Amino acid sequence: MNAPRKTMAFTASWIAVLALALIVITPGLKGGFFFDDAPNIVENSAVHIGTLSFDALRASLAGPSAGPLGRPVSVLSFALTHYFFGLDPFAFKAINLAIHLLNGLLAAWFAALLLRALPENRLSAASQSWLALWIAAIWLVHPINFMPVMLAVQRMTLLSGMFMLLALICHLKAVALAERRWQFWAWLGAGWLLFWPLSVLSKETGLLFPLYILAVTFLMRTARNSPVRGEFPRKESWTIPAAIVALAIIALAMLSYLGWNWLETAYAMRPFTLAERLLTEARVLWFYAAQIVAPSYAGFGLYLDDFALSAGLLEPPATLVALTGWAAVVAGIWLLRRRQPLLCFALTWFLAGHALESTFLPLEIAHEYRNYLPSLGLIAGIGYTGLTFLQKLKLDYPYQTTGLLAVAVVLILAFITWLRAEQMSNPLLSSQIEATRHPQSARANHAAALALIKAGYGDVGDPMGGINVRFYLEQSAAMDASFKLGHQALIFWACSSKRPVEQQWIDEFAHRLEHTPYASKDLELPQHLLKPLLGMPKCLNRQDALKLFAAGASNTRISNSLRALFFEAAADYELLVSLDPRSAQYYLKKALALTPHDPALKKKLESFGPLNPD
Repeated sequence: MNAPRKTMAFTASWIAVLALALIVITPGLKGGFFFDDAPNIVENSAVHIGTLSFDALRASLAGPSAGPLGRPVSVLSFALTHYFFGLDPFAFKAINLAIHLLNGLLAAWFAALLLRALPENRLSAASQSWLALWIAAIWLVHPINFMPVMLAVQRMTLLSGMFMLLALICHLKAVALAERRWQFWAWLGAGWLLFWPLSVLSKETGLLFPLYILAVTFLMRTARNSPVRGEFPRKESWTIPAAIVALAIIALAMLSYLGWNWLETAYAMRPFTLAERLLTEARVLWFYAAQIVAPSYAGFGLYLDDFALSAGLLEPPATLVALTGWAAVVAGIWLLRRRQPLLCFALTWFLAGHALESTFLPLEIAHEYRNYLPSLGLIAGIGYTGLTFLQKLKLDYPYQTTGLLAVAVVLILAFITWLRAEQMSNPLLSSQIEATRHPQSARANHAAALALIKAGYGDVGDPMGGINVRFYLEQSAAMDASFKLGHQALIFWACSSKRPVEQQWIDEFAHRLEHTPYASKDLELPQHLLKPLLGMPKCLNRQDALKLFAAGASNTRISNSLRALFFEAAADYELLVSLDPRSAQYYLKKALALTPHDPALKKKLESFGPLNPD
């Protein structure tokens, strides 16, 4: 095949890959907002801008913080999307898909640069180009990378990944041009001073850039022979100390910003300890790796809170097996680093990509979207190892056989992703499937019940629907002893459907409000308790309503500001439902005692006039 025809074939293949990704993912764009989309986009009035003025864009950053650094790049993108399209979930997800497709092109570029760092006797230049295309194709259509596109709020992951890939590409170009000083500094400056900060300001996972640099340097140094055409000189010794210094600065800056006791404070609001999380993540990482290498359609899910905690090395025994396995992997990386440089790099990259979200941070145990960039390393390692293995077999028709296998793998993964997209296009069906596949997930059961209620099932004239709604809500409460939303939904669903509210629901809800840690969703409970009580004032009697507010305010594991919100909600209830301003003053005073410098509370209390005696 002559050069023009090869170019046309390569270009046509790229068009086919992008079209395939577009075809298999697009059905999922029809689904609505869900999960963390609500607090960050739907209910975040700050990003609902109506003008493109500087003041409006600046005000969009004043909403609830999505992370320690505020993630301003992502938040501004939400504000701009709202300005042009309103609260249209299709538009938000379509833009996510566009970013994902762009990231696929960047992933191919990055993979091509990596492959050039390998010994020249392994792959020809043409094989490198086609392998880079295959790596990007697999990454684009892989079902584990589907959820960041479907979750509108996970544009944070997509943008951070985009800028991270650009930063890494610039770094590799700088190393390749080390002898051309002005080009070296231009590429290096773009990577380290422009794209890396943009990645961090999109999502804090951008802080992993120095670890990725170490992984890339590890690959370049362990390749046995000279790089192809001398494009990657070995004089890149500055990268290791630069990356280590950057990591040290990041650690000190974050500790100074968050406070030295922030970890202890944050874990106080989680139903697991630091030790339990670290032990559990060893098993979670194997689950992630398995879903990347040999994905199971039934294993995927929006809600992975059904992952059992590891209470000790043998509780469950799989914990010790997982830890031993990772120790063997680390040892293997070191022992095989020269014979299998790209495979060792792939494993190093995967572990580096999970160094933040899957280690000591007090985050939820597992989420698929944490594999967006980490999966790229494993895919590259598998692709390179598979291709070199096929070349050693001396097949009769090597190009045809390799091409057919490559296309088959892409199509199989694309089919699984298409199944997920079709599922997500129907929110009611999707929620029922999620609950069926993850019956021990409190969130999946809760979401299934809410989807039924939203679709009109479970009303007073629908006894069978009511049985299903109650089953899912009771399951959600039973699966997690600290999950509060199940009992909250049970109470208010019963009221709205003219069913009796059982006292055991109220008592257990109060117990959980007072004695269990709070997840991120629970931070909105004061208002989520108050609003339905204002809309359905006869739902609970006064004693039970105040019991719930008081229970939340008595939880010493949560912040004083959140406890004060419970007291403030109790004050609003007393004023608007009980019509007792004196009692409202009493609860406002208790709220102000917890947050004495809150100007809004002071103003609210002053609006009552002179305080009555307690």
